[in-house]
Amino acid sequence: MCDLLFCRLHESLLYFFHICPDYFHTMIRYTLALCAVLLFFSCQRDPIHQKKTTGAGEALRFWAMARTFPDGRFYTEKYSEALAQWRQYTVERNDDWEAIGPKNIGGRTLCLAVHPQDTNILWAGSASGGLWKTTVGGKGPQAWEYVETGFPLLGVGAIAIDPQNPQTIYIGAGEVYNLENSSPNVAYRTTRGTYGIGILKSTDGGQSWTKSLDWSYGDLRGVQEIRINPLRPATVYAATTEGLLRSYDAGASWQLVHNRPMAVDLEINPADTNLVFVTHGSLNDDAVSGIFRSTNGGGSFTKLGGGLPATYSGKTLVGFAPSNPSILYASVANDFTQEGLYRSNNNGGTWVKVNTNNVATYQGWYSHDVAVHPADPNTIIWVGIDAWKSVDGGTTVQKKTSWSAWFFGQVPAGGPEGPPNYVHADIHHVYFQPNEPGKVYCATDGGIFVSYDDGETWQGRNGGYQTQQFYANMGSSLQNPNRAIGGMQDNATAIYSGEPAWTRVLGGDGLCAAINPANDQVLYGSSQYLNMRRSQNGGQNWQNVTPPDAGNESRAFNGPFELAPSNPLVLYAGAESLFGSEDGGTNWENISGGPLDPGAVILTIAVAPGDPSVVWCSTTPENTTQARVFKINALNGSKIAMSGLPNRMCMDIAVHPGDINTVYAVFAGFNTPHIYRSTNGGGAWQAIDNGLPDLPANSILIDPLYPEHLYLANDIGVWLSRNGGQSWEPFSTGAPAGMLAMHLGITADRKLRVATHGLGVWQAPLAEQVGVPNLETALEIKVFPNPAREQTILQYRISQDAAIRWRLFDLQGRELRQSPVLMRSAGFYAEKVDLSGLDAGQYWIRPEFKTAAGWRGKALALVIQ
Repeated sequence: MCDLLFCRLHESLLYFFHICPDYFHTMIRYTLALCAVLLFFSCQRDPIHQKKTTGAGEALRFWAMARTFPDGRFYTEKYSEALAQWRQYTVERNDDWEAIGPKNIGGRTLCLAVHPQDTNILWAGSASGGLWKTTVGGKGPQAWEYVETGFPLLGVGAIAIDPQNPQTIYIGAGEVYNLENSSPNVAYRTTRGTYGIGILKSTDGGQSWTKSLDWSYGDLRGVQEIRINPLRPATVYAATTEGLLRSYDAGASWQLVHNRPMAVDLEINPADTNLVFVTHGSLNDDAVSGIFRSTNGGGSFTKLGGGLPATYSGKTLVGFAPSNPSILYASVANDFTQEGLYRSNNNGGTWVKVNTNNVATYQGWYSHDVAVHPADPNTIIWVGIDAWKSVDGGTTVQKKTSWSAWFFGQVPAGGPEGPPNYVHADIHHVYFQPNEPGKVYCATDGGIFVSYDDGETWQGRNGGYQTQQFYANMGSSLQNPNRAIGGMQDNATAIYSGEPAWTRVLGGDGLCAAINPANDQVLYGSSQYLNMRRSQNGGQNWQNVTPPDAGNESRAFNGPFELAPSNPLVLYAGAESLFGSEDGGTNWENISGGPLDPGAVILTIAVAPGDPSVVWCSTTPENTTQARVFKINALNGSKIAMSGLPNRMCMDIAVHPGDINTVYAVFAGFNTPHIYRSTNGGGAWQAIDNGLPDLPANSILIDPLYPEHLYLANDIGVWLSRNGGQSWEPFSTGAPAGMLAMHLGITADRKLRVATHGLGVWQAPLAEQVGVPNLETALEIKVFPNPAREQTILQYRISQDAAIRWRLFDLQGRELRQSPVLMRSAGFYAEKVDLSGLDAGQYWIRPEFKTAAGWRGKALALVIQ
């Protein structure tokens, strides 16, 4: 039970509520939740857990610490440089990329804006998937579309539309919750989230964008809110990590008018635009906190008191009453507790604490807000983990939503995601719509939700809103191209079955996942800190397969595990120690005999394709300053620490399918190479970036049929080398720019599948070999029958004389059979292929013909029944 206390508490408890409904009724839910929160603060089991904030905080730390280790800096300028470099390549656009979802599960969303004249047009700012737009009010299975800005845009924290000219739009970039980075360690994740490039502006309704505030060459920053003066739209204010900025010339230039860091929220009194309110707040930093007011349009500011707390350690969100702008509400919160709801009836002169309900719960630094009804200053919606409503000025509140009511299983894209009281947890902002009575929107960690009756009932608006934050690893079936499983931040684990709507399973933050390569009914998923689950019937039922002793050790937020490609019953998992199982996770032993690297936790695991006893691991510092890579002999537990690699987080390792001594390792961070190769089993390493941008790398994949083809996933997309790393070219040119590619996998029909952190899952056909002129006409090929049993027929037509052969491979790329080389004249041929003695399953057959560049061909999927 203690394992779950340090996860996202409400998400982890949800797992038990849905998996064991017979044992948990309503009273037990509330009792367990209360106990978990109390124990969260009292448990002193080990140093890593003493440092944690909440699940949301740990998730943020995990992403950013990989990028800031070891110096704690985030080199934002590298992203702009990388995008400029990307555009210089003359590679043909790859339009074969397709977004495969999920289309029915919304991702983390920071803000919304509604067109002031056409309320069917909404803009949404995602946490790491950029900007999105709908022209149908979010209704329907494909309601949302991604907006390409031309910049490396990830988190969108603010959107403002000119009320007099809605063609003018400002967006602010970045997601930031505290003033300083935490200790650099990927076992945590600093609450400075995605980087901010400043403010973008469009004057043509979002068709094109320019830089209004350029932060491309600064450290990690963020824009939290943007407000336009309704009477003079050329005056624009921006609440940012650097303080409050003001522009008098519609964003052409900006001035710092309140030199206080971590400006969080911003309001302009609509009746008197000289009254400007800004709030400041930072996780674990009371000194910057406060509500400040200007009575001269930002010329000077005074910190407000009059009943407000002198300091707080979280943040404050404020809201005007549109029908009486002298009335304001303020939701004030500390890191892990709600300070209270305050009301002022005199433009902030004095305040009364009207409610002490703990709406923000344990995330006062993260997600809460308050909005006032357009026509009734006493009716408010107050949000945090859930949404609450008051009709008496905040004195009493009623809970109107329940995050735990969400539906598991497969819900239709654009359809109900839960009952009418369901809104996803962690509500960042709430908005009444002044020109549509009764309508309220919420921006949450599960997407967008709307109410048409002033917050009494709710509906999801996430059809096609593909903004999920996936983690490595994602599992793809090697038998069925329409089968995969992956874990998402704040949105559990989901199974892909070839449809836009995925099936949600398990609970908590979804993390590492896998599919048995020999039997795709055997699935693995996990939640925070290596809470592993296994299903042996395609995801219908799940059981705990976490190594028991791992609970006594520190673990990375995304605790890794890996199946051995050549023997999927062999399974490895990493905490401080490396654990191994020979029966798919039922029984475990400590392979390393104790911590692999004292003072560190295991970050990633790789198993040699041909030998399940050869295991590679990377570690990330917990109480040390060195990140390392190890080679382990699982038979005796011996280990070798690699030398010659950079002190950066090693995010992935891959072993050549045909040469156990050729190994690739990729690294996050900045200012060092990001991909290394060893050809002697780790004895020596060589950097093979060879023109790759200086950006964090996240995943490496070797095409098992063409091992000279390497695919690299980094923070801007996917890159391809056709020559073993001698040169690189952009590969994801048909996907969104600035795509955080986190994990690469191969599907059963030879597509590259990419799990992204902010844009869901994408895929495209793998590259074929070059040097085959007019391959489709020179070698027309077909395998029939397919599926086959004892034999099949390879049919081909060639337009020129050629030497021909075929080779048969398993899904790991191991060659099983090869035909003799035959000299053929131009014409049509049919060759028998003997399949006797081969197990049922999927294989690849590759007809090849010889060119001046060597043997070239094209692989076809072949199923043996």
